Amino acid sequence: MLLLAKGQTLADQGDFVPAVSAFNQAIDLLIQDQKPNPLLRERIEQALRITKGRAIVARYKGSLSVSSVGKAQATIPPEPKDISVRQVFGSVLLRGQFEPRSLTKSGETFGFGRRVTISSRSGVDLNFPGKADFKLRAVDTGSFTLPKSGVIHAHSGAYLLRANEDDGKMSVEAPFAGVDISGDDPFAVMIGITTNGGLKMIGLLGEVELRRSGQDLQKLRPGQLVFVLPKGYSRKMYVELSTLIATADLLTVFEEPPSYYKRLKTEALVQALRTKRRFRTVVGDVKGRDSFEMKVLREDEKK
Repeated sequence: MLLLAKGQTLADQGDFVPAVSAFNQAIDLLIQDQKPNPLLRERIEQALRITKGRAIVARYKGSLSVSSVGKAQATIPPEPKDISVRQVFGSVLLRGQFEPRSLTKSGETFGFGRRVTISSRSGVDLNFPGKADFKLRAVDTGSFTLPKSGVIHAHSGAYLLRANEDDGKMSVEAPFAGVDISGDDPFAVMIGITTNGGLKMIGLLGEVELRRSGQDLQKLRPGQLVFVLPKGYSRKMYVELSTLIATADLLTVFEEPPSYYKRLKTEALVQALRTKRRFRTVVGDVKGRDSFEMKVLREDEKK
């Protein structure tokens, strides 16, 4: 595996922090793989343990090597307080540039450069710095990296992104597709990572603009769904917001609902009044450019 080789090379050069990050990323990919490889995972975990041990020894000596060519050693700087935790439950782990640790309570902070890993039946609600006052929720099994302000690398999982102020912009990168999300006014959008490495996006509030290099601008309004695929967009379709409100863990499993929850219910009511004939559906994963998984709910599932 390329990540294993990369991590070993970095460790041999004395760059222990990025080496640990590479090994952790390799393990995450193996966990998501439908065909487990226990021998490869054992090799990666062994390399991870050895590298962590070497990093601890270097840290106790007061410095870490920062290059493979004998550059000056430097002590690990304190972690900045770039991102704050609004809510958290279950097991949420931080890895990356700084000391690995878990998030356990509201009010905690951490710096850009972190990889956030969320276990099953867990979730985190974050507040980002900047004029747009972004909020990001993530639930259940998944992981994402926050390399810098205005950028999210989403590896797996489901997310709820909210810009509380005007002119918000965020770049979201999935494994095989990416898009710039923006809005002149405050907006909210639900995001999921599909099995083909693309993005499933549903507009919740406001008008969301989607931009990709070399492709036409796409606008996403409340109740509209589109798949961002490696080579383009799917056709747009509508989902029933009232059903989404009732079934989406991103909106229901946290102790405190989103501050815009009442507005979202109003938007769902407006959508229902405009629609004369409806089927209540849950849209699943993408199965191709124009093929999606969809389930029509029976009467006993609507409650």
